[in-house]
Amino acid sequence: MKGGIIRSPLLPGGDIVSALFDREVMGLADRGGASNLIGDRWADIAATHATTWVGSERRLHADDQEPLRIIRVDRLDAMPAVAAAASRRGLQNPDLLLIGQLGDRQAIQAADAKFSVETARSKQVSLEVVLGLLELRNSVPGLLEGVSDQVQVESGVFLCPDYPLTHLMLRHRRGIVRTTVRSEEVVLVPAAAERFWDGVAGAEVISPFADIDNLPARPDESLMVGVYYFRLARAAVGFWLDATKPLLVHNDVVTVDIGAVRDETVRRSRTQASAINVIRRWDVDVQQVRNQRAAVDQVAALPISGRELREMTAKIAQSAGADPPSGNQVRRRLGSWYRGALRDRFGPIRPPVAELSSILRQLADAGRDLAPQAERELERIVLDLVAEASSRTAPAIGSNIADSC
Repeated sequence: MKGGIIRSPLLPGGDIVSALFDREVMGLADRGGASNLIGDRWADIAATHATTWVGSERRLHADDQEPLRIIRVDRLDAMPAVAAAASRRGLQNPDLLLIGQLGDRQAIQAADAKFSVETARSKQVSLEVVLGLLELRNSVPGLLEGVSDQVQVESGVFLCPDYPLTHLMLRHRRGIVRTTVRSEEVVLVPAAAERFWDGVAGAEVISPFADIDNLPARPDESLMVGVYYFRLARAAVGFWLDATKPLLVHNDVVTVDIGAVRDETVRRSRTQASAINVIRRWDVDVQQVRNQRAAVDQVAALPISGRELREMTAKIAQSAGADPPSGNQVRRRLGSWYRGALRDRFGPIRPPVAELSSILRQLADAGRDLAPQAERELERIVLDLVAEASSRTAPAIGSNIADSC
């Protein structure tokens, strides 16, 4: 371990920093949703930390002339309506808004939780973003209640983990992408390695992977080590899902059996020299099932081209004296019906299948049998969508009376 950076030939790239920025590892990890889970956990930790500032005065920027006395912290990422309204206006919304006093003036400042500082961009917490959010108050109940129209808006900050990788990226500015924010825009938040993974789905599989490599630091001692092995753990979760969910998927909700993932990790570790080799071999093994699922998806796809569907939809709508509904809506509903009809005939088709070619032929035959029924179903769907659109645009009885008075 040189300069505080763990080095080992068992790690991709030979050290923990290279392993954390390894594109293969990151891509496989996100099959199991690693980035979202880490981001959500960090958002909770950062928000909890920010609430400890309430009632205190803080200079969040190194060059702040006057401290902000924080009165309250509004957590916007817990308000889905804010994100939806902001998206419609083309606005980004920060995770938090710090509301307080600068002297005798009310002030507000955005704060965004970023586990990976290199993904932070100054515009995400800019004055323009906060001003845009202030304009949304009339359309989003509960947003910025009690904040004056004359509030002073300060430039925002990013809440990042106080651990070696953040410091390294701020110094050298090179990771998967270039770090663009300045140190003055970053507030370092304590990030205890031994508590970081509390309650995070899949954390139970960190230790079996860490045991394989047996690095000088354990995941509960180094957050960098913990992140690396958590990514491998979530890659394993993704592989387990790929290997077990139905080949003919239709509205399936698959619950991950973390115990089974852990057991499989331990079993595979007996034949591999490193954790990354376990992952690579597992990925290869499960590819056969992915290929089978892709083949089933291709044969079980709706047997009507986009052009045909648009033409048929337009004809049905025209006969009803209405404008045709959205082609995407029509395809989604008809596709769901079609996939459901196949599931009724074949069941989920559990992987792996020994004689896939026979299943594919049967699916193709069933598709041809369903074609006449699909056309009738298409007419029903189009007329339903036309009726729904008409009910949304029809004026209320009360408004007609009022208009006639």
